[in-house]
Amino acid sequence: HLLYSWLAYDPSSLNPWKKGASSSSSTSSSLLFSHREFSMTIEPQPGNEVYIRYQSFPSQVELTSAIIKRRPTKIDIGAVFNHPPKDKNAVSNLQTIQRELVFDIDLTDYDGVRNCGCEGAKICNKCWKFMGMAVEVMDQGLREDFGFEHIAWFYSG
Repeated sequence: HLLYSWLAYDPSSLNPWKKGASSSSSTSSSLLFSHREFSMTIEPQPGNEVYIRYQSFPSQVELTSAIIKRRPTKIDIGAVFNHPPKDKNAVSNLQTIQRELVFDIDLTDYDGVRNCGCEGAKICNKCWKFMGMAVEVMDQGLREDFGFEHIAWFYSG
């Protein structure tokens, strides 16, 4: 439920002083979720990857069912569109209306300074500190220099 809540947040609830803002709106939240693109990489046969774009789901239940049915090896969460992305062939003006700002911090970028013996995707407690420092610097900069308030950090592996 946490992931669904994050992906279906009601943007009008972020500013309680804005005229017409509500503290919660299940209609706009479900509309936002149903207009968000998901893409999945599936592997129907070993070594044969298939990338499926423009997937959208009216609810958390449908998304969960699709994940269980397709058993993707990778899921990408995309932008919010003006129409459900799955209807892209039925509409003439599918456009992005909202997306998250994403920074991808890769530990492999620190290979030149890691002195613990790890490289590439290998991670130990010693080199993981580089990721912690990168997040601290980014978090402080985004909050203090740019005024960001709603920040979420994720480890994607």
